[in-house]
Amino acid sequence: MARQSASSSFMLNVHAEPDSVQAAFLRRALSALERIAGNVPTKTLTEILAAPTDVGSLAQLLSRSEVVGSAVTDLDPLAPALARNVEHRQTLLNRAGGALSADEAGQILGITRQAIDKRRRAGTLLAVREGSDWRYPVCQFDNGEVVAGIPDVVRGFGAASPWVALDFLLAPDANLAGRTPLEALRAGDRDPVMRLVRGFQGDGFA
Repeated sequence: MARQSASSSFMLNVHAEPDSVQAAFLRRALSALERIAGNVPTKTLTEILAAPTDVGSLAQLLSRSEVVGSAVTDLDPLAPALARNVEHRQTLLNRAGGALSADEAGQILGITRQAIDKRRRAGTLLAVREGSDWRYPVCQFDNGEVVAGIPDVVRGFGAASPWVALDFLLAPDANLAGRTPLEALRAGDRDPVMRLVRGFQGDGFA
């Protein structure tokens, strides 16, 4: 454990000023991770390390209430659920082919960043929040255009989180012969997708 603490101190010296807010956050985060990891079986850690990204590994660790322990869940009962949500969002972005900045999305569509922001506000582009930034899932673009029907889906889920719209687009559905709504839209089958959107609205999903 002493060696881990020394390593943590080294990381703080390398990546952050000792008195910065970043350093304070890293001290608390690393301290919590040391306490949790110290009680996790090697087999479990090996499973967690199999996640494809650093964020995925961290989310898997924190999402297991039996791993983080009652000391953590008693203080913050929502911690495992929040971690699972982070992991799910990362999975969605991976399935979406990643996400682009406004500048990058503008390059694909041949328009300015300001025009991208305007389309997002109008509900004609799907954008998800990551920290303080809006990011644009790659899957909605095809040959320099937005896939036909995407704006209808985005507006259909306007009362919900954009993450809900992305989850909907990427989830296979028996009503679409096992295809995802995104696959159906790419094939030109807008009407059955919109029926599903209206169905979710009727169930209070949006």
